[in-house]
Amino acid sequence: MPNLKAHCAISRQRTGFNFRALHQWIDNPPEAKYLGSDHRIERHAYTKEDMKTIKNYWDRKKGLGWGEKAIIEWLFHIAVDNISTAFKLSKSHYGENTYNLIEIGIANSGFINVKFNRASDNQLRNNF
Repeated sequence: MPNLKAHCAISRQRTGFNFRALHQWIDNPPEAKYLGSDHRIERHAYTKEDMKTIKNYWDRKKGLGWGEKAIIEWLFHIAVDNISTAFKLSKSHYGENTYNLIEIGIANSGFINVKFNRASDNQLRNNF
């Protein structure tokens, strides 16, 4: 699962802003110290309650429109965490033949295209 620095870097790349407070909130619910890696049972699923909390907080903190942006970053955070977990699990089943480079394209019509490939750690570091 990506750490805070990685989530912030992804948000900065996507939006120009790191959303650090959002990523900290997502990964540090009050129960986190008791839940350990199971902390993702909190704030890591699309719920209307969390969506409303995020929107209201960011609209108050940064201004109107920031709530919607924060919701989007929350959803990307959850997606990236799940992709990271799927990758780790796939390594135990497919070994080093697992795909570690994923390109996702989403058309305005809703059609989703996914391409899987493999890249070395050096290739990934140099490209990203």
